[in-house]
Amino acid sequence: MGTAGGFRISYFETYGPTLLLFYIGYPLIFSVLIFKLHWNERSLFLATLVAIFVVEVLFTRNPLVMTFPALLIGIPLAIMVYAPLTYFPLWIVRKEMQEHRILSVALIIVELIVMMLTTFGNTIMWPLS
Repeated sequence: MGTAGGFRISYFETYGPTLLLFYIGYPLIFSVLIFKLHWNERSLFLATLVAIFVVEVLFTRNPLVMTFPALLIGIPLAIMVYAPLTYFPLWIVRKEMQEHRILSVALIIVELIVMMLTTFGNTIMWPLS
């Protein structure tokens, strides 16, 4: 949850219910796509792109994915932040985390960096907003 607003209590006081809805709703939707509809990984990637568009463009109007040239970094970064939410549950259930360990570690490192920058680096990370 740190990627959404860092670890600032005021952010969670304001957006807590919305974040809770996201962090419950996103896995539920993707659980249906994965385990009920049996979508393959390519289809899940396309669904992840749709989710990024809906959340980051339509709902939050994130300038990192909506402003050129920031979107050149923002879109790949958004994919790296959303990928664990999409794929880690699938890989865990299929017992494939070991097969994807290099990618998993890289995605976790990106998540941690984004959390730290969101928490402590607002003046560095968001000069475009």
